[in-house]
Amino acid sequence: MGVRDGWKLFRPDTTSFVDWSTNKISSSSPNQLGPRLGVDASGWMFVAKYHHAQTKNPAQASLFKRLGRLFHLPILPLFIFDGLKRPLHKRKKQIRQTTDWLTADFKRLLDGFGFAYWDAPGEAEAELAMLSSVHKIDAVMSEDFDALLFGAQCVIRINDKSDSQYLIEVYENDNQFLPHDLVVIALLSGGDYDASATIDGIQGCGIQTAIEIAKTGIGKRLFDALKNCSTDNFRGVTSAWRKDLCDVLEKGSYRLNSRHRSLVSHIPLDFPNAAVVSQYFRPLTSQSKGECRTPVTPLPSLPDIPKLVKLCEELFSWGNCQDIICKFGDHVFPGLAVRELLLAWYKRHGVEPNIEKTFTPQAIINQACSLRSNQQRRSSSELYVSLTITPIIFHQIASSVARSYNAATPEPMSKRWTAKAEIRVWLPRVLTLHALPSFLDNFQLQEKEGSKMMSSNVIVKSPRQNSGSKLSRNSLQKVRSTSVIEVSSDEESEMVTG
Repeated sequence: MGVRDGWKLFRPDTTSFVDWSTNKISSSSPNQLGPRLGVDASGWMFVAKYHHAQTKNPAQASLFKRLGRLFHLPILPLFIFDGLKRPLHKRKKQIRQTTDWLTADFKRLLDGFGFAYWDAPGEAEAELAMLSSVHKIDAVMSEDFDALLFGAQCVIRINDKSDSQYLIEVYENDNQFLPHDLVVIALLSGGDYDASATIDGIQGCGIQTAIEIAKTGIGKRLFDALKNCSTDNFRGVTSAWRKDLCDVLEKGSYRLNSRHRSLVSHIPLDFPNAAVVSQYFRPLTSQSKGECRTPVTPLPSLPDIPKLVKLCEELFSWGNCQDIICKFGDHVFPGLAVRELLLAWYKRHGVEPNIEKTFTPQAIINQACSLRSNQQRRSSSELYVSLTITPIIFHQIASSVARSYNAATPEPMSKRWTAKAEIRVWLPRVLTLHALPSFLDNFQLQEKEGSKMMSSNVIVKSPRQNSGSKLSRNSLQKVRSTSVIEVSSDEESEMVTG
């Protein structure tokens, strides 16, 4: 989407989502509340609608799982939805100016998880790029290249080609291509807003030729000419720019490897289309003239457990007390522990975020069980932590379920959680030690090299004794990954329960 093969113009850094978020926390100032991630909501809904699972409301179930995985990360997401004033045509298709049928349920799920969202006046990608350029967010999560074209500074994509479900590709716009250079590439080689129904860009101009032409700086001339120009005068500006483009192609430039006279004959007289240029250079955002709304700022928040329970009861086949507790063990309880770490981190730095809801009167993080170091495709270092789920959370779940069930149905689950009320999850080691510096003081680990290891436990030396210790290759092959965060996958993540 955006520009064909546009992603290949950049060399992304491949990393784990856990490591990216914790590294952002380590490098941020004390007053920052955590990495702020703007998310293209339409991309999530597109993927969810094509998830054909044999369950009630598969699209909503897919969104619930993905939100749970995102909730497990120490980030502050802001979901941006497309507005009703988005362009009428995109990718040679007519865009319906109506709200997507999945939007209402998606927003209800976001409210349940405590995630912020915002309706853009136009396209979500343009709004996200604007928020990135004014530093309201630290990164954009989108599969649409237009986010970079509109000026986003950092874009995150899920690495679908990897065998791992935990890797992301981070695209940093390091000024190798400025936004106006990318616009020229889109105009010449074809982009989402190309007015032609049959030809992308200029006939005979491929991506490499478009890159070569863009590096002459001709895009900046167009950008500067349009900067103080009214929309009514765009046609005159684009006509003059077409003449400059033809001169560059005919006479050559010191940045061109050769002249491209043959392309001149293929340039239409009305190229570039003024409406297309306007959509690229002046996309409708909350900062556009006539728009008086201000986007919300992503802030730390806690889930609305009763609301989330009622939604699960309404939308999903597993919406009963017993199964809701099981699903929350996978998708909600680990995120509560991460939010507890964030709150402790804020307190240490004297930051008091405005959080209205509290999920428990006491901490749920109990003790560390083990440390996993240098784990491939997951995170460089994590703690395997025991969580004690307090009775108030179970009371919120039970009291929010409206259906009438056989009293014997949830009894085994109730006894199980009442007896132990504990689950074990992986938490980022960096965030844990930032928030709770003394957490590992009483944590003594024994190394058992060569012995058969339990599939749910990984035993290594304490970092206080030997921070550089690593598992042997034979031991690593016996390790089974548990409590994974599959941000891009719609398969169930596995959780080792107490």
